[in-house]
Parts: sequence; C-alpha cells; structure tokens
Amino acid sequence: MAASGVGDERVSGEVRGEEEDDDVPQLSAAAMEALREFLAEQQRPEEQDEAGGGEGGVELVPEDWRLSQFWYDERTARALVEEVVRLVYPSGSGSAAGAVACIACPTLYAYLKKTDPGVPAQLLEYDERFGQYGGDFTFYDYNRPEDLPPAMKHAYRVVVADPPYLSKECLEKVAKTVSFLAQPEGSFLLLLTGNWGSWQCSVK
Repeated sequence: MAASGVGDERVSGEVRGEEEDDDVPQLSAAAMEALREFLAEQQRPEEQDEAGGGEGGVELVPEDWRLSQFWYDERTARALVEEVVRLVYPSGSGSAAGAVACIACPTLYAYLKKTDPGVPAQLLEYDERFGQYGGDFTFYDYNRPEDLPPAMKHAYRVVVADPPYLSKECLEKVAKTVSFLAQPEGSFLLLLTGNWGSWQCSVK
C-alpha cells in the first residue's frame, strides 16, 4: 500500500513538473538561432568582415544592434561610393564640386575616404565611437534634426541618409536634417531605406 502511494506521488509530481514546464516561455527555433548568431558576433568583433574588414575593405567598430546598426557589405558600399563620386566630380573633373554629408551611414563614409581621401565628407552619427574620425565626425540625434553647427547649414552638394528606423517620425525628422544640410540649388540626395536596392537619387 505504501509503495503504491509513493508511486502515485511520483507520477503526480512528474505531471506537475510537466505542467510547470509548459508555463515557461520558450523562444522559437528561428529566434534561438538568431540569438546564437548575435552572441557569437559580439564575442568575435574582430571577425566582423561584413563591413569589409578583409583585404580591400575597411575597419569599422562592431555593429550595435541596440542602435539599429547594420553595416553594408563591401559590394554595396563600393556601389554607393561610385555613385557619390560621380555626383561630387561632375563630368569627370579632377576637383570636387562640393562636400558630402553622410547621415547615419558610417560604412559609406569609411569606404568613401578610403577610395578618395581628398573628398570633403562629414559623418553625422549618434554613436560617439566614430569620434575616431576627428573633425569629420559630428554627433547627430535625429530627434534634434537641426541641432547641428551653423557652418553645416546648406553646405553640402551630396547628402546621403540612411535613417536608423523606418518609422514615419524618424523619416520626417531626417528629412528636416537633409533640408538643413543640402545646398538650396544643385544638390543631390541619396536615401537608403532598409534595402540598399531601394536607394534613390534626386535633385533638390
């Protein structure tokens, strides 16, 4: 009789344990895999070659997903640089016709300066780790779209913007920054939205 009671208690305990386990939240297999990849990348920042860290590429600080940072691969960065250079040097002239403002696109800035160190370019970024670029870096918070040095107003022939978020609010505020930076006449805007294939060039 006692043995039967012990058995019933053990079975009852197993059932309760299973019920309790069912209440524990669990990530899907896809979410678990994404988390594993993220943690692995955080532990191996020196291996982050997606920004081109290999031969012919550039070195960037590790991506911080909390800041919605996703660096371009080398092919994308070089395609964008080619377009920017074409706009900065009209008709293949040897001297730059104006400066370039890179809003939240440090990969483009880094590849642009590696391709043509002489092109005047300014990186506007929230991440102060890019202060390593010295005078080419300006702290930028899209929530304060025009909180920038007065000397930057209407100073840029080419403005490239890669808004960190695709929300309406973010896009509207970045648009104010673009208007602040761009020359009133003869300037160009390259807007990158989520997928590099959707970047556009327009005359202001």
